[in-house]
Amino acid sequence: MATLSYDVSVSRDGAVWLLEIAPIGGVAEARWLGEADDVARAFIADFEGVDPESIELAITVIYPGDVADELERAAGHRQRAEDALDAEWEALGNAALALDGAGVTRRDIGDILGLAVPRVRRILRGGPRENQSRRDAQ
Repeated sequence: MATLSYDVSVSRDGAVWLLEIAPIGGVAEARWLGEADDVARAFIADFEGVDPESIELAITVIYPGDVADELERAAGHRQRAEDALDAEWEALGNAALALDGAGVTRRDIGDILGLAVPRVRRILRGGPRENQSRRDAQ
């Protein structure tokens, strides 16, 4: 079965999301952004008489006002926060290794670093940092 590719531009229009489907020039509406993919797929499948699973979509959301700029700004802040947390974890790891090498107990290392003993064990093993971001928890 051949895959059909379509570009879909999604923008807010009053109380709905307006879907403009190229190259067929189709227009559809979605009540919420999360259903844009399904609505576009159903519209195209009906229009072309094909199986919805044979459709490949490239969806571009056009946000109102300065939303796209603010989302980009937030992504930059998120990346800098991730980088800072990685650097913190590395510094804590270095401190933990130095304390461990000096014969300090895991419990005392935890008290010094402000970490629970299981996290001290993890950091001494070179394990990755947990709870990397709110985004990863979703």
